[in-house]
Amino acid sequence: MTPTIRTNPTRRGVRRLAAMAVAAVALATACSGGESAQDTSTTVAPTTVPPEQRAPVTLQFWSSFTDQVSVDAFRPIIERCQQDNPWLTIEYVAKDDMANAVTAAAEANTLPDVIQADFAGGLAKLQASGAVLALDEFANRDGFDWNQFTPGAQRLVTFDDQKWGLPLSLDTAALFYNGDVLAEAGVPVPETFADIEAAADELIQRGPDGSLQRIGWVPDVGDGSSVIPLGLLSGGKLFSEDGKEVLIGDDTTWAESFRLQKRFFERLGPPEDAARFRGSLGAYDSSQNFFITGQVPLYTELSYFTTWPSRFGEGKPADWGVVPMPSPAGTAGEVALIASGNSFFLPARPAAGDPEASWIAARCMATAAQQIADFEVVQGNIPANVEALGIFEEIEATRVPEYQTFIDLARSPDATVPGNSVVIEAATDELVALALRYRAGQIPDDQLQAEIETLDARLQDELDLETGG
Repeated sequence: MTPTIRTNPTRRGVRRLAAMAVAAVALATACSGGESAQDTSTTVAPTTVPPEQRAPVTLQFWSSFTDQVSVDAFRPIIERCQQDNPWLTIEYVAKDDMANAVTAAAEANTLPDVIQADFAGGLAKLQASGAVLALDEFANRDGFDWNQFTPGAQRLVTFDDQKWGLPLSLDTAALFYNGDVLAEAGVPVPETFADIEAAADELIQRGPDGSLQRIGWVPDVGDGSSVIPLGLLSGGKLFSEDGKEVLIGDDTTWAESFRLQKRFFERLGPPEDAARFRGSLGAYDSSQNFFITGQVPLYTELSYFTTWPSRFGEGKPADWGVVPMPSPAGTAGEVALIASGNSFFLPARPAAGDPEASWIAARCMATAAQQIADFEVVQGNIPANVEALGIFEEIEATRVPEYQTFIDLARSPDATVPGNSVVIEAATDELVALALRYRAGQIPDDQLQAEIETLDARLQDELDLETGG
């Protein structure tokens, strides 16, 4: 749902949904090694050893946070856990390309002891391969309270009635508005999706030569990054809760979402007009950012973007804010979309051969509330731990009030999260491709639903083959 292609390579955005579960798929494929899920997941059983009797152990911890600022900000979390567990040493290893790194390590049987990554949507693959441990046995034995995490965070790590990770942070999506531009144009801050459509019409501005100078809001730049998020916001489902049934063709929700998205692009005129406009946009991470300059005064993005005006804006826009992203079917705040989120995972064959120590380390890192809050102040994501979220709120919502919208969305009991299935990567890729073909006029409108149903049937056949259904 991002309206520019000039993005920083390390940027985290809603477009990530189009490629969700890549790391999990790589992990599952590489770790299976010809063994069944039962073979790997039952080779280790939780054992209780009093802390004072535990032998010293060094755990290798792989993290997807690789820039030095993030690494330094994360270290207090580790230090807290080492202080609480003097027998424990956690060795931080930054991994730039987690998917490939995990794949290579799995093939060489050199996986670490704890992994922090975003495997949203890929839990079915993890379960099928047995590469990563389900955490229920540990949690049930220890009376671990999952309500330490927000409802959406719990959903993000749950598949087939099992928990596969300990949540760290959430990516919630909301609507940024440039109040300077809206006030000048006499356009109110949108509260419904109909308001967004009206603003998109009202805010289009063209130069003397007819070229686009400003647009209101568009789902994306034509790359399809909005297809899955807007479908979920519209109430669409990819899979059943157990991941064994494809649901995209069950009703017309996805087709209606595609039609809605296409209307926004049609407002901009011929495709070449939109292409020229995209070429006029400044660098994403600069004072020429399209939102800051007012070229795109309504913009859907994740929480970390709240730092952009202060980092690059040089006082512009003077008036800006964030409101819940309205769903196409309702008003703002009725649906909270959690695009993805980082969690801690335990490999089934940890390097140190001590899954109990891995569990203790991951559990501690996921619940070190003060340190997590401090880390997310630097990182810009929303904490998944309830206590950490409260501390984060006291710090950031006071300093940057715009964070409050994201905090409220993260707490939503009805948060929408991506589904899980062993064919999720195929489903997302093919659904996006179908939507782009429709936008390009390659699929007649009266054939759209039939095309979606055909894709549904094809994916269901693939799913049945994979699961033996």
